[in-house]
Amino acid sequence: MGGRTCPNSKCMYDEEMHAGECCPLCGAEAREFGFVALGKLLKEKWNVMKLKREEKNAEYVMKRVKFCPKCGSTDVFWASGLPQLWSTWECRKCGYRGPLILEDNKMAAKLRKDYSKKKASQ
Repeated sequence: MGGRTCPNSKCMYDEEMHAGECCPLCGAEAREFGFVALGKLLKEKWNVMKLKREEKNAEYVMKRVKFCPKCGSTDVFWASGLPQLWSTWECRKCGYRGPLILEDNKMAAKLRKDYSKKKASQ
């Protein structure tokens, strides 16, 4: 007798179900798997879960990255003061120095593109 579970590898429901029962998360009908097939399915589910966790971690890191408001570089640092106070940020790439810092990845990408065009035209 094999395991019975949701056959959808992208579904994170991992409780044993009765054959023919619908998964409460995705609605797929549970079926019985042989030992080898069940192992493959669980491995696929593990890989999907791992990928989702990595994507979430990458998203979290990108939200915390600081960008230069002039050139979009990530090579910025506090030039003086503490980050909670009115600090001065400095960019090692373009020399920007000021109190403003950018945290939007999409806007920083546009700034990098515009800055490189402007730099090339000079």
